[in-house]
Amino acid sequence: MIELKVVSPQKVIFQKEVEMAVLPGTEGDFAAMQDHSPFISSLRPGQMAIMSNNKTEESFFVSGGLVMLKGKICEVLVDQIESLKDLNNQNFKNTKTYIDLEENNKEVNNIFEQVVSNPSYK
Repeated sequence: MIELKVVSPQKVIFQKEVEMAVLPGTEGDFAAMQDHSPFISSLRPGQMAIMSNNKTEESFFVSGGLVMLKGKICEVLVDQIESLKDLNNQNFKNTKTYIDLEENNKEVNNIFEQVVSNPSYK
């Protein structure tokens, strides 16, 4: 188990012990888990999945950020984040994340739409 803490500029989004977190690193997805080598990485826009017993417990879209893993602590600092549990192809454009990104970054919004319509980790 690792202690996962996910923080946005506004607040702590998620904090609890988890088995594993799959994160969208700039060089590809990676799993943060117990006994992983310490590292720091930047995040690309994509899906962050929190896993237990080989199942996705919670899932989020992140627009980018940083992750630090050391020992049993994983800290994720995200620019913008949106829980995927209640989103679908019809309502995701009404989220604060989509609206904030719409005028600044169309490419990230396209990735957001892809994650909502076809998440890698279900």
